[in-house]
Amino acid sequence: MAENLNKSDFSLAYEFSHYLSDMSCMTMMRLPYGKRCMMATEVKHCEQIMNIFNYFRMMYCSFNIHDKLTEICVVLLFILICLAFLELMSSSIRLFFTPALKIVSVWLHMNEYLTGVTLLSFGNAIPDIIGNLAPIRANAAIFSIVVGNALVIILLSGGMICFLKPFKLSGPSTTRDLLFLLLSVELARYIILYGGKVTFAKSVVMISIYIVYVSINIIDLLILRHGIRELRRELHELLSRPPGAERDQEIAEKRHLIYLLKVHDEMIITDTSNFRRKLAERRRLIRGAGVNVSFFTTSKSVDHHERVDFTATGKMLHDERNPKNLYLFSDFLGSLNPIDMEEWQLAGWCWRSYLIIGSPLVFLLLLLIPYVDYGKEKHGWSKLLNCMQVIMAPFFYMVLVHSLIVDEYNGWYLILQFSHAKWSFLLTVPLAIAVFVHSRTDVPPFYHIIFVGLSFTISIVNIWVCTCEIEVLTSVVANVFHISSNFMAITFGSLTIAAADIIANATLALQGYEKMVFAAIIGGPLLNNIMSIGMSLWYNESVRQEGKASPLYGYHGENCYIFIVITIVGTLCWCFTFNFFIRRSAGIFLWLIFLLFFVYTAGMEWGFVHGFNDDLQRDPQ
Repeated sequence: MAENLNKSDFSLAYEFSHYLSDMSCMTMMRLPYGKRCMMATEVKHCEQIMNIFNYFRMMYCSFNIHDKLTEICVVLLFILICLAFLELMSSSIRLFFTPALKIVSVWLHMNEYLTGVTLLSFGNAIPDIIGNLAPIRANAAIFSIVVGNALVIILLSGGMICFLKPFKLSGPSTTRDLLFLLLSVELARYIILYGGKVTFAKSVVMISIYIVYVSINIIDLLILRHGIRELRRELHELLSRPPGAERDQEIAEKRHLIYLLKVHDEMIITDTSNFRRKLAERRRLIRGAGVNVSFFTTSKSVDHHERVDFTATGKMLHDERNPKNLYLFSDFLGSLNPIDMEEWQLAGWCWRSYLIIGSPLVFLLLLLIPYVDYGKEKHGWSKLLNCMQVIMAPFFYMVLVHSLIVDEYNGWYLILQFSHAKWSFLLTVPLAIAVFVHSRTDVPPFYHIIFVGLSFTISIVNIWVCTCEIEVLTSVVANVFHISSNFMAITFGSLTIAAADIIANATLALQGYEKMVFAAIIGGPLLNNIMSIGMSLWYNESVRQEGKASPLYGYHGENCYIFIVITIVGTLCWCFTFNFFIRRSAGIFLWLIFLLFFVYTAGMEWGFVHGFNDDLQRDPQ
């Protein structure tokens, strides 16, 4: 009898354990506070969706929350942590990814537009793609999330560029990009809702759109450069002819046409320091003159950016008579200053406050990641610091990535894994010693380009880690306040991740790379749409049956679809109306569309308005 009871208890315990292992961590809020710690500890899903910290264990086991007020206070702490990760990601993009991006594009002989639709689009879209492929979104409504992200990027970031910087778009390129974006949205919608059983072939077709898109942009650049070469050949032939009025007119026309084509062919590194000084001086003159500039008035373009001679900036302090280790320690300490003094002098009190608050995180980044900027003296080279980073950066990031892959926790925090990273010292210590012996303090070594690759790679890892952590934090906050994760992802989640893109895009636009930025504003959502949905259809086995892909569309899917079509058609309309000249009113128009989208989506979430989606109807039995 006792033996039968023990077997029965064991069977019940096993079934209960198996039941807990299959539960979703997001159902925790339905339980009383006293049961949530056990739920956070026993349910495997709670560990699978977390990254560096297990926030549910932190809340209900470590903080031992038993009332709503304490829970809200802890959630406010989580929001501050989310802002810290956002600042970490923003600084990684601003200080390391963006300068490395410009250097890589110059080395690859890309023009500004191709750089925007490839490298910058990749940098802007990779946080969204990583977040969409994270475990926490395994069964999410990926269509509405991706299209919601696209709306935030195009409407907010695109509106910001239109408001800040007047310039002329490339009409054919902009029209082509917007139509490709519309094609990707329509194809994704058709496959999910009307395409029947989703096969690998359909996901491959989805992904191949981006390959075709990039190929067309590369061919476009090759045709452009071929046209420039032909015009120069014709100009050379004209110069060999006898002088005459007709010859001089043809020469002037050819030179003007070459100039217009070269505008779309060049990718230069601009002198951002000189431009910032001129811009600050211009603002002081406007304020001193008492000029009242209207909010809706498009400002005059002042983008006379000077090209940086990066060979000269690299050697500007070099002298063979100097000792190899001249100013070694002072150079080291100066390189770790988290606040750019020139930026500090030109900034107002608001931006200075931001620099002070973010300085501890920037200091940590400068300590770990090589800073390379061809616009700075010595290209940012600091002999002692860079030699230390050869050792520290691979070790630290190998530990971090290995720990995230192993995914083991000690309570609420991730257990650091050193088993693989410790072997990196066998390679990095001799390498750092060799660099120290060979290099000088007053000039970067010839292999400094390797540090560009290291900086670029580490900044991508930082973006990946920060994005996943922000995604988890927004889901936890949404769960605590009983907000649907889909609504949170397409509104506040998209806004949080897009904030870093807005900062990076605005910075690049003010530095003279507005064409690159606008190309990335369209190309980034296109890449995110194709790769996120395409990869989800590829790996998600549940969509292999007829009609099983429709949950990927989501409750807000039709709403997002309608607004992305309005955005694309509206952007094409104002582009044709203004002859592709960017005006401030176009930016305000895009912001108003986003405000309407946000209000309508919130109204759907809280039941004030009906969505564009159809109601489910059942036939009476």
